[in-house]
Amino acid sequence: MAFAGNVDELALLQTVSLKKAVTAEVIAAHLGVGVSAGQAAYDALIEQGKATENRGAISLSDKGRSELDDQLDAERVSIDEDSIAELFEQFGALDEEFGKLLADVEADGFVDALVALDRKAQNVFDDVSAFVPRLSRYQDLFAEALGKVKGGALTWATAGNIDSYATVWNEMRAELAGASGN
Repeated sequence: MAFAGNVDELALLQTVSLKKAVTAEVIAAHLGVGVSAGQAAYDALIEQGKATENRGAISLSDKGRSELDDQLDAERVSIDEDSIAELFEQFGALDEEFGKLLADVEADGFVDALVALDRKAQNVFDDVSAFVPRLSRYQDLFAEALGKVKGGALTWATAGNIDSYATVWNEMRAELAGASGN
């Protein structure tokens, strides 16, 4: 459902929830919209009482969390539970591999190993996007982070304050866990 700034309200609420506190710029980058659209969505959440602002960032209010829960419940009704549970299981195997890989990002061959893991994960992400179209944006976020890692910016592999590969991976894990009821 289109929201202020022409962003999907469920994606917006979930972004704020997963990231805990966000700026308009973070909303824009994460959702793949312009900063003005991110600002409009940011302002609308505050105006509607779905978010509170503190130090230039918003967090969900109780009303926002309730709205998010309602929208996630509605989304999950349309998801094939068995299929998404199977995808969560497939992701779990990749998650173990990813955890081991992150143990030493300075290791020789780290970037090549991350590229190989990403290639394997794309099949799962394609299927996830088919079942939960809202999550297709994560493929762009993975590609952006991986491109920066391949360009030599290793902070884009693990940094927690940006949409690094690890940050996006953790959010995908949370999304899959929720969608599969885990």
